[in-house]
Order: sequence, then structure tokens, then C-alpha cells
Amino acid sequence: MRRILGIALAGTVLLAGCATIPDNVSYLYGDRYHRAKLYTYPTRVTHIDGRSTMFNENPVPIEPGEHVITLSAAPVRGFEQPESRDIKLRIEPCKRYYLVAEREHPLQRNWQPLVDYVIDDKSACKA
Repeated sequence: MRRILGIALAGTVLLAGCATIPDNVSYLYGDRYHRAKLYTYPTRVTHIDGRSTMFNENPVPIEPGEHVITLSAAPVRGFEQPESRDIKLRIEPCKRYYLVAEREHPLQRNWQPLVDYVIDDKSACKA
């Protein structure tokens, strides 16, 4: 009985997740697109408009429009806690956004969020 209930619950969650993604979705990646850029580092999308994205993997789906995205970057050597920064973006439909942390020096703790690259991806849209 527990197993059937668990399977039914998992199916409901999966269907609910599919229903919440719009047709013109875009995606946020915390990975670097161009690895040759000096002093750019991967990030993790932790919040979109104050809502946690903890259970989302990379990439994180996002609806088009104005959003405040909170990113977290790994700490530099000598520090233990990651630091978070906000970036305000206007998300366009059917695109893939690669977000990075940019430091002036690899040992510097301070960093700025930056859009590394944007790809127009019509295959991400359900037409």
C-alpha cells in the first residue's frame, strides 16, 4: 500500500512540474560558456525573485520578463562560506543564459555577477 501511494505521489509531482513550465521558457546556467575568459568562475542560481531554486538542477527554467536572480559562487581559498550576489535581468523567451562570477583577481573575495553568454534556442520552446 505504501509503495502504491509513493508511486502515485511521485507521478503527481512529476505531472505538476511539467504543467508549471510555460511554452516560451528560458534557462539559466551557472556554468561558464567561454572557459578561456580569465577570472570568471561558475555560479549556482539559488533564488529567482526571492523564491528558492534549491531543488532545481542546472539549468534552471525561468519565465520571460524582469527578474532578480541570486547567484552564489564558491569561496576563494582561505574562506569557507560562499557569497551571494543579485543580478537584475530582463529574460527573453527561448534563450539560454550563462551566468558567471567575475573577479578582478583569482584570490580576491569580491565578485560581480555577469552574463557570460546568451544563446537563442528555439528548440527549448514548445511551438
